[in-house]
Amino acid sequence: MSKFAKFALLATSIVGLTVGFGTNVALLGQGGTVSVSIVDFAFNPKTITVPVGTTVRWTNNGSAPHTVTSTSSPKAFDSGTLNPGESFEFTFKTAGQFPYRCAIHPSMTGMVIVEQKEEVQEFALIHSLAQSKIFPEVITVSKGIKVRLFNTALDGVHPSVTISSDEDGKNPVFGVKPFAVNVGQLTTVEFTPDKAGTFFISHRPHGHNIIGKLVVKE
Repeated sequence: MSKFAKFALLATSIVGLTVGFGTNVALLGQGGTVSVSIVDFAFNPKTITVPVGTTVRWTNNGSAPHTVTSTSSPKAFDSGTLNPGESFEFTFKTAGQFPYRCAIHPSMTGMVIVEQKEEVQEFALIHSLAQSKIFPEVITVSKGIKVRLFNTALDGVHPSVTISSDEDGKNPVFGVKPFAVNVGQLTTVEFTPDKAGTFFISHRPHGHNIIGKLVVKE
């Protein structure tokens, strides 16, 4: 295995994720279906926390009829009567707290907490002084969505990497201050691009530039 391949593998391992080389990555857990069991005159679990876009399925596993009835105002959902073995589903499209109860047995209560999960675009960058390159040389992101860069160095020392509108790194953008990248260390940089265009991730050692491109699309 080449030295570059080893450092690329190291960067990915430290991040602990399969990071995108030009791919948008949303936080895990968004959407999908979560189950709640109705048994022994209780909702189990009584309280759940889910991301926006999640479908909750209630199933009557008991021996008596029940309902899943929202108590918020305005009422968000109402299953009607669920006989033993029947299910009801509802997809939560907005964030908030959604209390509910069984209309037949009002002492049975539950809560769905819906959170707005943040979308993040993640990339692993390898900096090489000897090769005068940043790998990958071009990353493409979307305007208005947070970017998280995981930086490490293949060789050399990179004390002042900048994200700027010019190749010389004289006009930083997106509120990112110059940062250092060292061999064997992981430097994480986060920002949210607020305008589209082509920008530069650069380091100017010994009078020449190591340059990567950051393309921000609308």
